[in-house]
Amino acid sequence: MSNNGIDFADFIFINRNECKKKIEEIFKENKDKPIAIAINGKWGVGKSYFWKNEMTPFLKKELDITPIYTSVFGKKDENEIIKDLVSQFLTIENKNADNIRDFIEGTFKFFGKNIDMDSLFKFFKKEHMKNTIVCIDDFERLSDKIPVQDILGLISELKENKECSVVVIYNEDELFKNDNFNQENNKDKSKITKEKMIFEKYKEKVFDFQIKFAPSSIEQFSIFMSEKLEKNFDAYKYFPDIINIDKLLQTHNFTNLRELNRVNCTYQTLLKDFSLEKYPSKEFKNIYNYILYPIAYAYHFGLKPEYFEKNNIKGTTNLSSPRTSIYSNLLKELLSYLKDGFEIMQKTSFLYIPQLFPNPNGYTPIQECKIFLLNFVKKIIDDTNFHMEYIKELDNQTSPEEASIGFFLKHKNDIESIPYMFGYRILNYAFNDKDSFKLKRTKSFALELVIKKHEKEVLDLFNQWCNKAHDAIINNKNEQEYFWINEFTFYLPLESLSKKLNIPIPQNKLVELFIKK
Repeated sequence: MSNNGIDFADFIFINRNECKKKIEEIFKENKDKPIAIAINGKWGVGKSYFWKNEMTPFLKKELDITPIYTSVFGKKDENEIIKDLVSQFLTIENKNADNIRDFIEGTFKFFGKNIDMDSLFKFFKKEHMKNTIVCIDDFERLSDKIPVQDILGLISELKENKECSVVVIYNEDELFKNDNFNQENNKDKSKITKEKMIFEKYKEKVFDFQIKFAPSSIEQFSIFMSEKLEKNFDAYKYFPDIINIDKLLQTHNFTNLRELNRVNCTYQTLLKDFSLEKYPSKEFKNIYNYILYPIAYAYHFGLKPEYFEKNNIKGTTNLSSPRTSIYSNLLKELLSYLKDGFEIMQKTSFLYIPQLFPNPNGYTPIQECKIFLLNFVKKIIDDTNFHMEYIKELDNQTSPEEASIGFFLKHKNDIESIPYMFGYRILNYAFNDKDSFKLKRTKSFALELVIKKHEKEVLDLFNQWCNKAHDAIINNKNEQEYFWINEFTFYLPLESLSKKLNIPIPQNKLVELFIKK
């Protein structure tokens, strides 16, 4: 029990919404008596932001309580803290405001304006400060010139004698952090140890409640989430970890609002520089805008750094496995371009300075990345649409073999479906976890099952597609359909697939280009 008769719980660990509910509950249940609450949380999680933007408006509007805010950061002595509090009382707007101002002005007239603020503060009466909450922020930044017992005493004075509730915000990890440093260096050991001992000894007597403010990464992310960051498109569920923001947030658990805000600023710069004048569809726009955010997030937090290295050795995709794709190789190609832009952005706030990067093709780096992204998104949509069509076929058949053959026969005249059927997919259209254990059904088109019965027809169609792609690339016509074709994303995976399926590597003009290399 605390000295106010309130049950004391030692650090309730709660997220942002639960913290708000808990504080609301505490003040509602104790509206007739002053209380002191400690809110402890790591730097950057938004404790001050939470208090100013979420709790303060609620307390004013719903509970008719007047919040007063001060930070101890930069204050040299207790008198400066009190002086700040007095100035806050002079500017508040509530039913006691006029009484407070009249009282202070009368005191100034009687004692003169040079009256010590500490003395002035002592003249404050309960009726002046009742129904007020004083928030003391940055407690861990308290000057070593201010004894901790003085501030604890001030908190008790506000609560016990002025009938004013108090909220103290701090980061316990940083509180008296110099303790270990000074002990190691044998400097001021006794003083620092004494300060920490005093705080630990009296905090339970001073604070009625202590709350551990620990919001989740998803909560923090939602504060800065752009309205353009939509995830309601079919391809999202197939996005790998590095671009699935839900998985990134769950896996890496970054909660520092300052860092997340920097990611958001980078994202806004990308949106401004990469936006298209016209989007083919709403789905296209959603995917195009979405992809830019996890790219900024991954770079800022150092996730998958190899994706941003230009000279990184590229692996070969297994075209016969629905769990692999050409995605990672393509993303590395894009991100190696973007790395220079991100580095410049960190120094100048601009993505690129065009005159520093002349391009023999006439394109600026931003234009090249924009073209790449446009084609990247188009292929994501095409691959996903073909996959959704295959799922419909699978639902109507009894086996993956029947579904794959049925899908092939229906789409063999649609030449754009050939890369999907050969495994040249940006995303991993893999297994449904429930089906893979119970029904043993793959949820991805299986080329090896089709080629057993339709080998000649499959290879003839593939050769037609390759020859068309070759002519388009050589003659620079409509080459955006084939932007992904290179040694690592096309030829080496095809060579590996031919060996695995025990079929001759297809002979066509496009394949010959790579053989000649």
